[in-house]
Amino acid sequence: MSIRLVVIEDHPTLREGLQLVLEHRGCDVVGAGGDAHAARALIAAKAPDVVIVDVHLGRDSGIELTRELIALHPFCRIVLYAGSRDPEFALAGLEAGAMGYALKEGDPDELMQAIQSAAADQIYVDPRMRLMFDHLASIDQSVDREQGVLTQREREVMNLLAAGHTGEQVAKLLVLSAETVKTHIRNAMTRLHATTRVHAVALGMRDGEISPPGVANPPALGS
Repeated sequence: MSIRLVVIEDHPTLREGLQLVLEHRGCDVVGAGGDAHAARALIAAKAPDVVIVDVHLGRDSGIELTRELIALHPFCRIVLYAGSRDPEFALAGLEAGAMGYALKEGDPDELMQAIQSAAADQIYVDPRMRLMFDHLASIDQSVDREQGVLTQREREVMNLLAAGHTGEQVAKLLVLSAETVKTHIRNAMTRLHATTRVHAVALGMRDGEISPPGVANPPALGS
């Protein structure tokens, strides 16, 4: 079944280009708009699987729009689409409730990976952000920041989430019950002062507690 998408992008040419590219890759773009007002109306009317939201929407903030949409539609899966590699934008967006953060400099296949991850309730952070998070972690360590906030098991769980696994897959990989995994995630969120599990992953990467996607080598399913 095709993933049903709404695209919110304030530049008409880019918006139309995204529609064509994503439809060519099998997505069903059920609506597109250029501002927060259009986003509210389209999501209420179309109930899409995933919403792509530009971080900067002219006078509107894509991050604040994400926060609002998640409050109104808790099961809405949002991928923020950004031109900036600033990790603070990524952190703010993930804290607001976005499932993913994709960079505009990436190719269409990478954007599709972000969309597919979000549709599967998996976290996606553009691999180019890895260097930014690594840099922030090195700065934190150089100023004698307290390390080792997470326990080893919490770190294992969060690394697997960062690699794109669901909670159920993490439980299978670590031979734990689903409830135990949920407890580790809640504890990690508390220790990292995170508002959501996605926000916890982003904070963990920023602070050097867990490995950014592409660095960790979690065991493969079925191994």
